[in-house]
Amino acid sequence: MICLNVKENAVSLRNKEYILDSIILLVIIQIARVTIKYILLSQFNLTLENLNIINIISIIIVGVSAAFIFRGNDLFNSAGQRLIKLNNKYTNKKIRLASGFIGIMGLCIAPYFKGGYLSSNLIILTLYLIVQPIFEEILFREYIWNYIGSFEKDEKKVLIIISILSALFKLGYWDIISQNLSVIGSSYFTVDIIMPKVFFGLIVAFVLGIIKIKYKDTYLCIFAHSLINIIFGK
Repeated sequence: MICLNVKENAVSLRNKEYILDSIILLVIIQIARVTIKYILLSQFNLTLENLNIINIISIIIVGVSAAFIFRGNDLFNSAGQRLIKLNNKYTNKKIRLASGFIGIMGLCIAPYFKGGYLSSNLIILTLYLIVQPIFEEILFREYIWNYIGSFEKDEKKVLIIISILSALFKLGYWDIISQNLSVIGSSYFTVDIIMPKVFFGLIVAFVLGIIKIKYKDTYLCIFAHSLINIIFGK
């Protein structure tokens, strides 16, 4: 009996390492993004447009690279041969169409209320309303969700863990916020902007996690994330 308990505790302890593994993975992803960004920035003048175009490119490169790396790993991507498996069944088709239509309309209207249809503003909105939601939802509500779910069968615990990791991931965007403030000559401090984003991100991640559990559909999480950013600001 004692031997059995020791083995169970050892297995439980080993399984808990998935949290540390996830943290290390997310740190590596942010480091890779920042590294690619600074390599690209070294080739261009530091303007607001160039900065955010490069932010978009670096996120896309890291996101696509992660998709290829996780492609054949069943712990991250149960689809096996597909880059991304966002849904098992197409039972949410009507909801997808409705949320997608609302999202597209929101993306078209949002610039009018957030600084106008200037190129620099459109680039920033593309980053925060399209690229970032897609990147984060596929990363957290698909790959990391699948990975943690491979060890933790209680979806409520998975929801809590993913929500915390997702909120803390916002700290990795320190460079984006800091450089944007520097380029536009803002008097705000980076910490004053990023900390509310972390706390708000925790709430948003929890809501998106509930959507993931209820509908089993990462597409809906992407649409919802984008809509939340449209409504509450980038």
